[in-house]
Amino acid sequence: MTAIKNEKNLKNAISGFAAHDSRSLEKIFEICRTDEKKMTLLLRAFCEAYLIDNKQRPLKLRPLQEQIIVKSLTYPSGDPTKHRKLAILAPRGSGKSFALSVAVCIYMFFNRFRDLIFILAPSEDQASLIFNYCYRHFADNPFLNGLIDHYRFHNKPNITMKGGTILRRAPLAPSNQGQAIRGQHPTFCVVDESPLIDDRLFVDNVEPAVVSNKAPFINLGTPKSKENHMWRYLYDDAFEKSFERMVYTWRDAVKAGRAYSPPYNDEDMAEKMMEWGEDSIYWRTEYECEFVESVSNIFNPELLKGCFTQGMAFVEAGKNYPNCVVGVDIGKSVNSTVISVWSTSKDSDANRANLIYIEEISPKTGGHDIPYQRKRIMDVASDYGAERVIIDATGIGGAIEQEIRLACIEHKPQIHFIPFIFTGGPRGTKTQVYRDYVSYIQQGLVRVPHPDGLEPPQARLVNKWLREHIDLEYVMDAANKTERIAAPDGKHDDYCDSCAIALHASLAMLPSGSSFASVNIQQSGQRRASSERRAIFTTTRHNRNLNKGRLSGI
Repeated sequence: MTAIKNEKNLKNAISGFAAHDSRSLEKIFEICRTDEKKMTLLLRAFCEAYLIDNKQRPLKLRPLQEQIIVKSLTYPSGDPTKHRKLAILAPRGSGKSFALSVAVCIYMFFNRFRDLIFILAPSEDQASLIFNYCYRHFADNPFLNGLIDHYRFHNKPNITMKGGTILRRAPLAPSNQGQAIRGQHPTFCVVDESPLIDDRLFVDNVEPAVVSNKAPFINLGTPKSKENHMWRYLYDDAFEKSFERMVYTWRDAVKAGRAYSPPYNDEDMAEKMMEWGEDSIYWRTEYECEFVESVSNIFNPELLKGCFTQGMAFVEAGKNYPNCVVGVDIGKSVNSTVISVWSTSKDSDANRANLIYIEEISPKTGGHDIPYQRKRIMDVASDYGAERVIIDATGIGGAIEQEIRLACIEHKPQIHFIPFIFTGGPRGTKTQVYRDYVSYIQQGLVRVPHPDGLEPPQARLVNKWLREHIDLEYVMDAANKTERIAAPDGKHDDYCDSCAIALHASLAMLPSGSSFASVNIQQSGQRRASSERRAIFTTTRHNRNLNKGRLSGI
């Protein structure tokens, strides 16, 4: 009789129907939380027994993920009286959010009786990421799903276990002033993309919430501004003893360990580094996980100087040059208008852009002479036989866009006109064009005449080209956590913008002679008469009667 009773209690404990009997599981878990080796064994056994990956295989984690989970679930130095606080930096796509979802599931499995787990993030979409991972872990396994009382996905989303433990998610944004966590006292708290959360909201609402229960406090993300709690947790001496700091880079992410495969390999990262630029703020923050200064140079000065080519000179006007593009940055009242001419040549291994002419039109008193600028742009395009003219049509450039467009259409032969609109933000057009520009320079695809071999007026222009490129900066907006490209106060980026859009038209776009619309595919068999051609979508009723005359020969 006793054996049957014990078996019944054990079944109830495992199933969750008698949650108070799960204390034996909690004791096992508490023992493992004092020893990282034991927690690692428990983690691996749990993943292989209950969790699956996206290919329906038993889940196997990478070393980076295992370390994050084990640190999140164990006590500092194995001492239960100490408060576990983690600050984790890991690169994009490394699986850090997925790892925290596994940690949350394990915590809920062994603590089923009225615990409160919170997942916080700067937006609802980001908060739902880990939450949805947890939902899939439970829903994909019949045994784990049997422990759940209900799932709720709208209006205070939560996953509630039969023993009363609740997993909740909430955004922490200026729009809600942090009210989702205020007054709550979680026993486990995960903050995803912590560096993106407003510092004042975080300090006022999140930090007090984890004090009363000494809840494991896990902050993770990728670096942004130094004016942020995450930077303090990682690098401020005042937080050295209270926070354990874990910083990973892409080199850690490419290690597969026991897992089936890494998220990306060395070749993927080499390609991305060439695209973004090794010294760009994006590469250094997203994959090297560095907190860079709020201002960072875009171009490497040594690589810029590497564009200088001895024996190369500006070419004379009046001749047609192959694959020639004219890029124009239209100046405002205090900025110069810069016209740059690039000719693309094909080497054995790649296309290369050569700067063959550059001109600066300084502003006059009262602003630019618009008709003169328009004339110079078209004169230069005609003198060099340009196939394309691309202008910065943002702001004042839009004022002469239509005139330049008409002039290009009327020119014999006709010139392809491209109005280029610069937009801001980390995903804006300008940002992407400059990423490409940096990549071209790193690959050695940009050639500029060496100033030592030029006439003094031309040398001054090339030296100014170099100086403006060196000065150009990524400027991080600490409030919006976005980057923009700008010249320092009192300096200009006219040469940079002119060359950036010209190289976009020279190296990134299809050759001007290529047009998908001009490709005609001759199909075998009888062609239908033009009178029988109809639009694919039409409101006209078609005559669907059989043409018996065509069937007479069958």
